[in-house]
Amino acid sequence: MMASMRRTAPVAPLACLLVAGCPWLAEPPPSGPPCEDDVTGCENNGEFVEDPSCELSGALDVELGEGEDVFQSLAPGELPEAHTGIQGGQHIWAAVRVKNPALDRPSLKLRIALSTCESDCDDPSSWRADNVRELVVGSRTLTVTPEGWFETASILVTLFLWGEAEHRKIELLVTDPCSRQGLVVLED
Repeated sequence: MMASMRRTAPVAPLACLLVAGCPWLAEPPPSGPPCEDDVTGCENNGEFVEDPSCELSGALDVELGEGEDVFQSLAPGELPEAHTGIQGGQHIWAAVRVKNPALDRPSLKLRIALSTCESDCDDPSSWRADNVRELVVGSRTLTVTPEGWFETASILVTLFLWGEAEHRKIELLVTDPCSRQGLVVLED
């Protein structure tokens, strides 16, 4: 009887994987940590509508910061801090400030691109994409400061190699409903 138990024991985990799905190995639900703290619950899609009747022009005055709850400025040459989550994954909490927003059109399309480089970093082809997050933030998630700026924080961006890489870059492209854009590129 002991011999038959030894033969079937390795089959149980395999059967679990194939049939039952092994709940202890399953990915956490998207609404769990840290997505429960993300500005959009880790959802990237959102409705963004450009307004052709808008008469504002020129570039957006954009600042990339960090912050899980509120916008915090980065010092010159500083990048957002990489955090390790409870399951071992890494992420940053990005934050955005727009100093010349279209206050009557509270919507922004954000594209945050992370990349790494090992050598010859002056050559743009040496940079490798680590992750890109695109999302739309609007009146529910944008704060208007006393200065009349838009701010939003709690933007979760997951990392793959970026947090440990020797040379890192983060690019933030912001578009408003008036088709104005602002670009920030930070690199170390």
